[in-house]
Amino acid sequence: MTLDYQSTSASKEPNRVVLIFASFFSACVIGISVGLFTVGFVGLVKDAEMWRVSGRADLESLSLALFSYQSVLLFGGMAVLIFIRRLFKVPRWHGPADVIYAAHSDISFLSIKTGGATIVSVFTSVLAGGSVGVYGPLVHLGALLSRLFHTVFRSTLFSQNMLIGCGVAAAISAGFNAPIAGMIFAHEVVLRHFSMRALAPIAIASIASFSVSSWIFEDVRWLYLDIDVPSILPLSPGLLLAGLFFGLIAVIIIRAQIGVSGWAAKSGLSDWMLGGIAVSVCSIVGFFVPESLGLGLAAIRDMLNLEFGLWALLILLITKIFLTAISTCLGFSLGIFSPALFSGAAAGGVVAYCVGLFGLPVSVPIFMVCGMAALSGAVTGAPIAVMVIIIEMTMSYELAVSTMIAVGTCSLITFSFGGHSLFDQQLLMRNINISGGRVALRLSEMKIDILAGKKYASVPEGITVESAAQILATNGYSEGYCLTASGELIGKINLQDLVRVPTGTLIESVLDKKPVQLISGTSVGQAIETAADFVGEAMPVISETTGALIGVVSEADIFTAVLETQKLVTSLEKT
Repeated sequence: MTLDYQSTSASKEPNRVVLIFASFFSACVIGISVGLFTVGFVGLVKDAEMWRVSGRADLESLSLALFSYQSVLLFGGMAVLIFIRRLFKVPRWHGPADVIYAAHSDISFLSIKTGGATIVSVFTSVLAGGSVGVYGPLVHLGALLSRLFHTVFRSTLFSQNMLIGCGVAAAISAGFNAPIAGMIFAHEVVLRHFSMRALAPIAIASIASFSVSSWIFEDVRWLYLDIDVPSILPLSPGLLLAGLFFGLIAVIIIRAQIGVSGWAAKSGLSDWMLGGIAVSVCSIVGFFVPESLGLGLAAIRDMLNLEFGLWALLILLITKIFLTAISTCLGFSLGIFSPALFSGAAAGGVVAYCVGLFGLPVSVPIFMVCGMAALSGAVTGAPIAVMVIIIEMTMSYELAVSTMIAVGTCSLITFSFGGHSLFDQQLLMRNINISGGRVALRLSEMKIDILAGKKYASVPEGITVESAAQILATNGYSEGYCLTASGELIGKINLQDLVRVPTGTLIESVLDKKPVQLISGTSVGQAIETAADFVGEAMPVISETTGALIGVVSEADIFTAVLETQKLVTSLEKT
């Protein structure tokens, strides 16, 4: 039996030197293309944010003009988004969770149509003032462009997960001006395994993207700290306490996202009704706290410049978490990285002021940066990549080292109470479990129908046990299946049971009318659990709609499928 999955090895191995140069060239093309698109996309989104913020600059706080301005933008943006979804028939916006799934699965492919609509939704949402992010969608943009590269050039050099890894690394590299972090992010969040063959193309794509973005814009870093970083040791107790607080906030962010998403899915409300709720909530809350709308990059810089006090930071933290859950789950685009940076800065300021009340040494800007790293790393499942981003964005090794305590503690709390990441939780809502690894995922995707064999003994109704035993013996089976004229399963017979009853007995008296059986559409992963307590020759596979016997599956069939899947995944992760 051979499973119908993509193979990463060709029947005839090409020249290795040619393969290496072709791989490097393809990685460069992907990196440059993604880098150019990323710089342009980030520039457009930031221009949209600046236009929206500048439009409210001359409006008086808590005025009818401010409320009207923000409400009109939010309503107009939501109307455009609903129009886009219906025009392109997009049931939902895609994000990093879909990229992760595509990198782990052979049956999930990134839709160019849905991806394009998603990218447009980010620009529209930011322009409207929805509390969304831009860097999460960058992950999807990079993966989408690498998928487009494969479609255009029909390249077979890279497997699907390698293509996605190159695109994601290039997008993060250009978006943050952080090539090392881009490479690490692709492995840590998306691929979740390291291999020598994948390492080089992903690194080249990341470097090529960084080179292009740096050439167009000499320095795209927006985070600077013009302060001296004090010794780490005195700050350690405070950072340890801060890490616990950051972990609590990260769990709240994840559960808020999942809770609102689950409610929206079960509510049965239309797009317009859900969008109306999002617009209303954002308009009301944004009227009192306008900084919590949009990307909030200007507000982050203001926080780092200590322009907010304790209570203002606490209000910003609460409103940002609330509005982000409402915005991203009720109609505006996805994106959690930028809101996590905003929430992290606010949380860092809150905990710094509180820790300072107990006489412990603190540095408010450093605690804020630690909060940004801790929350963004824990929520996205990328603590290592985020620490590298901090190094590359701030050019401060000492600052990055000081974030390790907070990031580590926060990630531990988040993993224990909130799961691996928000993206994993989003996939679990769709009954997709990435944490079990590629083997478990592929077995959950493989349907038992493809293993169902047609070699079995069937017996008609109303015959005697001697006739049934003769049929089984003639065909060489110890088990058989009593079927109706239309092929529906009545019960299962066993040769041992047939020889124990008096001759002339009808088989209906010895039928097992409730045998262990599998329903068509059941995954091989579920079949393994069913087969754990099964004793016998084979299990019947029954049609879910007609009740007819489709075929039978033995434990050996399932065991073979598991072994072949393990070999395939091992081969994939070596490349």
